[in-house]
Amino acid sequence: MQEERNINYSDEVSISQIISIILKKKTFILVFTAIAAIGSVFYSLSLRNIYTSSAILATSQESESISSALASYSALVDMAGINLSSPVENRSYEALERIKSLDFFSYYFLPNINLQDIFAVDSWDQKSNTLKYNEKLFDSSKNNWIRKVNFPLQKIPSNQEAYEHYKNILSINEDKKTGFVKLSISHPSPYIAKEWTDIIILQINESMKEIDKKESINSINFIEEQLETTKLAELRNALSKMLEKQIQVLMLTSASEGYVFKVISSPVAPERKSKPSRALICILGTFFGFIFSTFYSIFTFFYYKKA
Repeated sequence: MQEERNINYSDEVSISQIISIILKKKTFILVFTAIAAIGSVFYSLSLRNIYTSSAILATSQESESISSALASYSALVDMAGINLSSPVENRSYEALERIKSLDFFSYYFLPNINLQDIFAVDSWDQKSNTLKYNEKLFDSSKNNWIRKVNFPLQKIPSNQEAYEHYKNILSINEDKKTGFVKLSISHPSPYIAKEWTDIIILQINESMKEIDKKESINSINFIEEQLETTKLAELRNALSKMLEKQIQVLMLTSASEGYVFKVISSPVAPERKSKPSRALICILGTFFGFIFSTFYSIFTFFYYKKA
């Protein structure tokens, strides 16, 4: 019983000591916290605004029809005993992976934008709706790259280097229950964020259309060659059905827009920034400044006391 009282008394003294230390060091704690608060304010103000434009997409009827036709086509290929690559069952999955790929960025996205807009933008002027570039990277007056880099980097950023920036500004989220896809692009300019989101949607639909069209034409040519050399009735019947399916796919590729994805909610130029949250940065900076200064005061007190 006496031992328990001693433990409680010791604990109470320790807590009292901590409170006493905090009170003695209150000037230091308050000053450090104030410095952290002011520092977090300046830091938050130094961050550029980022705007995010988003679109909600759904798999189009053309894409679903293509998947159905190709699934039937795959079964007929197996029946005919012809070795061809199996088609992708869900075209939207393939399309999403293509959007994330370096090939799509290099051949379909980058040719439709300015490289400096993805790599060298410093900020966006809201009043004049103009971009300001990092003067150490790009000279906008001469439209010339001036950055200094070491090998293997190049003065003009390569596709691979620019692709890393593309991955950072691109966001794709798929709702497994509904199948809807949220595609977003973030950029210092809300208008460019919207424009680039539109470009991605347009280019993925057009590129997938061209890919399917080319594959369908090649398949039709191959099947027609097989029909000319095949005399077996069952095999000719299977090839005829395969040809019919491929002609159906070719007709579906003539859809004008929304080949893989149709837009449920169109992207807009957002009026409000998506980040940074300056209020949160200031609150967290002040909080951690207070915590650090408090623990530092307690630590130094006991450290020098033992010494």
